[in-house]
Order: sequence, then C-alpha cells, then structure tokens
Amino acid sequence: MDIAFARKVGCQIDTSERQECVGIGKAVYTTEGRTKVKITLNGVLVYLFDVWVGSMVGQDAILGMDFIVPAGIRLDMADGFICLPDEVRIQLAGSKTLYSTHTK
Repeated sequence: MDIAFARKVGCQIDTSERQECVGIGKAVYTTEGRTKVKITLNGVLVYLFDVWVGSMVGQDAILGMDFIVPAGIRLDMADGFICLPDEVRIQLAGSKTLYSTHTK
C-alpha cells in the first residue's frame, strides 16, 4: 500500500518491521512498515489483512496472490474478469477478451 494513501485514510503504520522488495525491472526498494486493513468485497465479504506500506507510484494499493488465494478469488484472464467467492464477476480494467464469440 502506498504510504501517502495509508496516512490519508488514517492507517496506523507499524514502522518496527521493514522489508526489501524486488519489483519489475529488478529495482530494489524498502517498505516503510506494515498496517492492518479491512477489505470488503461486493459489500458482503470482509477480510482483515496485514499489508506492507511503502512508496508506490501510480497505485494506492496492490493485492497480490497472498490475498487472492486465501480469499477464494479466481482470475479469469481469458475473459478479463476476477471471480469472487460468491460468483460475482468483475471486469478487469483495460482487459481485452482473448476469445471472440465469433470464433470460426
């Protein structure tokens, strides 16, 4: 989670732990700490989750596989959707369908 966003929404940041991370392009950065967030999906499914906090450009937060798998979320990359545990499907931003309905 971006540290500026975490502060803006009032998260308590525990700075006693830091972690070095390697992102895309092998650039190494260090997180500033951790915070606990409540994530509500579809207005019904609620999760409490510990996230790392650091400087992120262009993103408020990124939910990775360490959240997606335990939450029971499936990625349907062929159709460009994520499927929540209650079978609600959400279109991924900027995605394109891999298969056309007019396939010959």
